[in-house]
Amino acid sequence: MDKKTVLVTGATGFIGHYFCQSAKEKGWNVIAVSRNLEKAQKRLPGIQVIKNFEDLPTTEKIHYVVNLAGEPLVSGRWNTARKQIFLDSRVGITSQLYTYFKQLPEPPEVLVSGSAVGYYGPYCGSHQDKLLDEAAKHRDSYSHHLCSEWEHSAAQFRQLGTRVCYLRTGIVLGAEEGVLARMVPPFKMGLGGRIGSGKQWMPWIHIDDEVELIFHCIKRSDLTGSVNATSPNPVTNSQFSQTLGAALSRPVIFPMPAFMAKLVFGEMAKELLLTGQRVRPRKALESGFEFKYPELGLALEQILIK
Repeated sequence: MDKKTVLVTGATGFIGHYFCQSAKEKGWNVIAVSRNLEKAQKRLPGIQVIKNFEDLPTTEKIHYVVNLAGEPLVSGRWNTARKQIFLDSRVGITSQLYTYFKQLPEPPEVLVSGSAVGYYGPYCGSHQDKLLDEAAKHRDSYSHHLCSEWEHSAAQFRQLGTRVCYLRTGIVLGAEEGVLARMVPPFKMGLGGRIGSGKQWMPWIHIDDEVELIFHCIKRSDLTGSVNATSPNPVTNSQFSQTLGAALSRPVIFPMPAFMAKLVFGEMAKELLLTGQRVRPRKALESGFEFKYPELGLALEQILIK
């Protein structure tokens, strides 16, 4: 079997970094795209890094593209300018990818493009316990608009004959980065607690399962379109808080009232913190993907003992 080459955008991010290292360990040829070459070269030792798509070697076929570029939604309080950055960093780069590859004689075989469970919009109140698979209807919101535009830009690759998967990712759990890394310090000090009512669902996934699901999407020729990248066992915010507190042997007695979350985080609180989605990864399960960490307690135990 010929050595496969994968092009990765967002390679220095939380998921991208783990994927690049794993692909390298599997013997794949990895090419990472980054605006900051120095940072990328330090973070991704032994991996080829380029700044622009035009820097790709013209003699080398790109078999797969993993498109994870995008400004983190929790990088600051949302406003009009930041929302535009969120959109441009996702849709803009994806469209640039398409423009580049449509000029080539051989398009990539597979594109796995980032998206998020935010595609379904914020579920709350009487709707919050509804179980959502990939066919579920969305609720209008900024999060849905952002994810929908991102997926639409990736869909252009179908015109090239490329198989496209949109990875609708939940909260990714890992040791050094992501949401969990920010939650652990206050919980360790006994200052953790639920947010708002705590009844909102938190679809989550261990970073190892996230990375392996990307490989699964690449390998399974029958997978196409949206794929929920979440554990088969979502939990509520209250359950998450209690499980994390138990894993750290700390009390969970300091809830953040809804009004406080809105005051501190603004619109982001309404879309990401006080509402959620009870998501089921139907396509992953039906295609035979086996989650290494299907239960939250098991996932937290593995992460926190590192």
